[in-house]
Amino acid sequence: MKTRGKRNKPSINLQIFISMIALSLIIIALIWTFQMMFTKAIFKTVKERAVDKTATDIIDNAGNASWESYIAKKTSDHDVSAAVFEYKSVGSIEKIYADEDATITESQGNEEMLSAWFYSAYANDWEFTPVKSSSEIVFVRVFEHTVDTTPSWYMVIVNTEVTPPSGTLLAIRSLLVALSITCLIVSVIVSFFLSRSISLPVSKMSKKAKSLTLYDYDVSFDEKGPREIAELAVALNSATAELKKLSDTQKELIANISHDLRTPLTMISGYSEVMRDFPDERSPENMQIIIDETARLNSLVNDLLTVSKLQSGSQVMNLKAVSITKAVQDTVKRYEKLLEHKEYNIVFESDCEVFVSADETRLLQVVYNLINNAINYTGDDKTVIVRQEVYDDVVRISVIDSGEGISEENLPLIWDRYYKVDKVHKRAVLGTGLGLSIVKNILLLHGSRFGVSSEVGNGSTFWFEFKIEKAQDI
Repeated sequence: MKTRGKRNKPSINLQIFISMIALSLIIIALIWTFQMMFTKAIFKTVKERAVDKTATDIIDNAGNASWESYIAKKTSDHDVSAAVFEYKSVGSIEKIYADEDATITESQGNEEMLSAWFYSAYANDWEFTPVKSSSEIVFVRVFEHTVDTTPSWYMVIVNTEVTPPSGTLLAIRSLLVALSITCLIVSVIVSFFLSRSISLPVSKMSKKAKSLTLYDYDVSFDEKGPREIAELAVALNSATAELKKLSDTQKELIANISHDLRTPLTMISGYSEVMRDFPDERSPENMQIIIDETARLNSLVNDLLTVSKLQSGSQVMNLKAVSITKAVQDTVKRYEKLLEHKEYNIVFESDCEVFVSADETRLLQVVYNLINNAINYTGDDKTVIVRQEVYDDVVRISVIDSGEGISEENLPLIWDRYYKVDKVHKRAVLGTGLGLSIVKNILLLHGSRFGVSSEVGNGSTFWFEFKIEKAQDI
């Protein structure tokens, strides 16, 4: 049911396409809404500004030789009508200019109205609006102008219709219809190509990502396109590389563990069958081989469990004051006794006893595994040097071998489980091959610094550091 539900969901291509079309329809709807609701209001505001602008321009150019021509031009430019009168005296007003559509002419009875408008404007900061309705605006402004040193008073009357002509509204609506259709067609085309350009890379990534579930890690994601898609491709390529690396490591780990498990099991099985079939072969030597191989098998299993606990974070550190000098010294003595018949020379160098805060059991594991690693890879002189050095409040333990050394590019990888420089599984003299991984995880849990320095042909030096515990803290 869940799979069927996912298949019924629209694709990203369709979602983007529908979203773009919806956006275009919303914009068209808003345009039509504004046209229907605000066209008249906007037209009225424009006309009010035109009336005021016309009156101001006429006053500013009063007395010019071509004043009447200027008035005619301004009224034509602003699509308004205007009339100019000179105030002579009460009841005496002379027309200077009036176009055909002017509201006020010299018709009978207009003188009294003109005088009333003149005084209203004069008393109201030089301007007056006798008519301001939903269909017409009449605006009056008075001003003083000096002609030949004689001041005279003038009155400008500007009027206009504020209702858009039906022809204008029809033209606007016809234009909007054409614009809406064009906008919708363009939005469909743009939405189609835009949705494809975005969804196509995502679809390709999705198909390739599915192959990862089939353990095919050779896929590569195209890092072109928009920034977010390119960043996603980079992340997927990085994840694919890590998955491939993890898969290779897992295969190698299984091969190595299988080898290490098979060898002691083969020995135990073989000697047990010999002792079963041939009673004379039940010797202490053969029994000891079975015991040794069982111990090796048990050691491998324990190391695997230790690594698993350390990496999962379930291992709890029991910290207390520990003499790191004595811990290293005792480990070296045990190795000397264990390997005395093989002529290994393990030297411990120190000049004082140092205490640190650590889990003693895990600290011994670190020392044991580093010495064990050095024994496995030291040179023909079979010498391993363990050195304790004190720097201010830090003690460093170094384990030095005289082996073939490690190349620089392989140094960061040697802490991985079962990592081998030559990639050829070789059974160690001692241990299980998990030692350095255990060392790394224990030291990380202690918050200790550690590292390795090596040069091909000149051996390797593994080291780790602990902060020294003061005497009063012990």
